[in-house]
Amino acid sequence: MSFDVENPPVEPPDECQHRLLWRLARALWEAHRPDSAGFCVVAGCWHTNQRDPCRLAQLAQDGMRTACGEATPASPPWIAVTRERLAAGDIDPVDAVAEALWHHRHTPRAGR
Repeated sequence: MSFDVENPPVEPPDECQHRLLWRLARALWEAHRPDSAGFCVVAGCWHTNQRDPCRLAQLAQDGMRTACGEATPASPPWIAVTRERLAAGDIDPVDAVAEALWHHRHTPRAGR
C-alpha cells in the first residue's frame, strides 16, 4: 500500500479501485482513530491498547485496504455495505456517477 493505515490521506490514493468505499471507510476511521490519550477522537470509546486502534478503527483500515484492492476478512461486508448505500440512495448520485466514470477511465479494456 502506498498509504500509511495509521495516518491515511483524506483523498483516495492513486491505486484506490473503489473511491466511494474509501470515503466510507475513511469517515469511519476519522471517528475512531485514537487520540494521544487512547480514546476515539469523535466517538470517545476507549482503545484497550493505546498503540492499537479499536475494533471499528481496524475495520476502517480494512475498508481502506479493500478499496485499494487488498483482500481482507472484512472485504465482502465492506463491498456489500457500499452497494447497499448506493441502492438506498444514501450516497449522492453525483458521487456514484463520478465513481463509474473514474472506473471507466482507469479499467483496462481488451483491444486498448
